Amino acid sequence: MDEMYEVMNEMEQRLEAALDNMEYGTELAQDDIDVIRAACGKSKPKNETLTNLFNDFGTIFGDNHV
Repeated sequence: MDEMYEVMNEMEQRLEAALDNMEYGTELAQDDIDVIRAACGKSKPKNETLTNLFNDFGTIFGDNHV
């Protein structure tokens, strides 16, 4: 139980620091953005170009030519 409390406490502190950076005009680091996204339950948006590239690569070079 103590370990879970420590993890939650650390997350809360990181979130508070990220929100302070946002509120006081400090430039947000990617870590700040990631912490805010995690707290809101939002994942990082996918890079559509890379997703399409990987899908095309799998279609062309995939193991479907048996």
